[in-house]
Amino acid sequence: MSAFDLAVPDDLADNAELSQDALLTERIRPVYAMIGQTSWSTMGMSMIAAAVLYDQRPQVWIWLAVQIMLKLGNQVELRWFASDALLAQRPRWMARRLCISESFHAAGWASVVWVAGAHGSPAQVAIVAMILAGIIAGGTCTYGPYAPVHYTYLATFVACQLIIAWLFRLIAVSNPIAFILPILLVLYCLGVLNNSRVTTRTFREHIMLSFANANLARRLSQQVAAVDAARREAEAANLAKSTFLASASHDLRQPIHALGLFLALLERSPLNDSQQQALGRCKAAATASSAMLDTLLDFSRSEAGVIEPYAHPFVIGDVLGSVEQEIGILADDKRVVYRTHDCQAVVASDAALVKMIIFNLVSNAIRYTLRGGVLVGCRRRGGALVVEVWDSGIGIAQEDLGRIFEEFVQLENPERDRRKGLGLGLAIAARMARLLGSEITVRSVVGRGSVFRFALPLAPEQALTIPAVSPSPALARPLQQQGSRHILLVDDDETIRIGLSAVLIAEGHSVDAADGLDDALEYARQRTADLIICDFRLRGGQSGLDVVARLRAEAAHKIPALLITGDTHPDRVALAARADMEVLYKPVDADVILSRVAQLSTT
Repeated sequence: MSAFDLAVPDDLADNAELSQDALLTERIRPVYAMIGQTSWSTMGMSMIAAAVLYDQRPQVWIWLAVQIMLKLGNQVELRWFASDALLAQRPRWMARRLCISESFHAAGWASVVWVAGAHGSPAQVAIVAMILAGIIAGGTCTYGPYAPVHYTYLATFVACQLIIAWLFRLIAVSNPIAFILPILLVLYCLGVLNNSRVTTRTFREHIMLSFANANLARRLSQQVAAVDAARREAEAANLAKSTFLASASHDLRQPIHALGLFLALLERSPLNDSQQQALGRCKAAATASSAMLDTLLDFSRSEAGVIEPYAHPFVIGDVLGSVEQEIGILADDKRVVYRTHDCQAVVASDAALVKMIIFNLVSNAIRYTLRGGVLVGCRRRGGALVVEVWDSGIGIAQEDLGRIFEEFVQLENPERDRRKGLGLGLAIAARMARLLGSEITVRSVVGRGSVFRFALPLAPEQALTIPAVSPSPALARPLQQQGSRHILLVDDDETIRIGLSAVLIAEGHSVDAADGLDDALEYARQRTADLIICDFRLRGGQSGLDVVARLRAEAAHKIPALLITGDTHPDRVALAARADMEVLYKPVDADVILSRVAQLSTT
């Protein structure tokens, strides 16, 4: 590729309008490139013309020597005195130099008419005329990108022909063809002139289109880069958000978890009526806070990708009934009618995830229904069962339908009333539905209500072999039946150590409470534990996973372990889910801990 091949400069791609110098540069560039490619072929044509006029020596040898010098001069100029950088820096000067140099080439070709016309035969004159016609026509392509060069070339050639014709007449040349040839060549040049204008216009449009395409490509590249930068910023912001939520969730879960343990101790103590009423209110407040944190946990788990659906056949009506029992009290408190149509269809899906989806959809419907009611039902559609949640609530505007499944979006809660949740319910439901291979759709009319739908695959009724929803953990005291156990508790929060130790001791267990690995190893050397209860994130960067592994290695056997953590960062949620131990997330009800301890004690 020549240095003068057409190329769009980077510094011009951002300009809305091209400067005259920039356009001039790109018009001259291909002319230089074409001259470099055609100079050798025109030298060959000169030799052919000299061979045809061989008998016209010594004039023809002088003419050929001049032609060779001109063509070699072209190559010298292109190699040492012309460059792409110089063309870009001084385009006007290069254009003038180009016009001057090509005028010499035009005069060189025009002079062959003097050699042929004076004494040449008709055959020789005809051949020379054809060669000149080809050279003149070829100039249309060579000089087409920049018309002034071709105009200068043609003007020089025509002027030379007129001078030669006048000289022929002055010296009274006897050959009649000598007078006709210059005039014919002048007329031919005038005809070529029109073609030159067309070629120049075409080249100019091509150059302008090249600039426009380069400008469009540059802008598109900038937009792609901007979108990519925005995507990276969004990913970084999302990561920062998840980290912040996990940290805030962990710091809040610790005291709420401790509060729940002390409330459990109070509940087991003799209290009068007013104290029982105050305790009930405290538990309600703690339960509300715990519910919000559980929502954050569900969100973190969905981000961490640790939820793996377990598909099995179950009766959808069992899940609907379970949701109604758990959330119906919210509808009663708002005096909203809540009905569930009985449906005994068997579906093949993950019952726990389906329950979570329906629970979030129903709670959202109750929250935004001021009067009327909420209806949950199912419809068969081919091989699928469509679960529908209808409400007569405030409705959703069409322009907001795409936003309701985004995180922390609450269209009707600008004051951030905590009683209306965190704005994560629909986002979690949508993610759970996608995990099940489904999609939640919504239709809504402002002021009349909404309907949310998602589909589940139907299963044959004979495939039903296991219950839909696992029963709630037993809240009885099975440990007293199993006997006391020696439990090693590891937690860096003193309040939690005190509260959980008191709950376990009240159930008849013996407890060693350590605040880290060193204390835990000291206790383990004195007495082997039957069960380890450990926090996930300990002081000094210690991990509960490492602590349990060290304690098991010290005991030389696999001690049952229960990991209790308030850390909901997606990475650590995924790590805890892969651990070879039971995992509970703070705040945990004391009865749930006792039930899980009982289960681990039997293994």
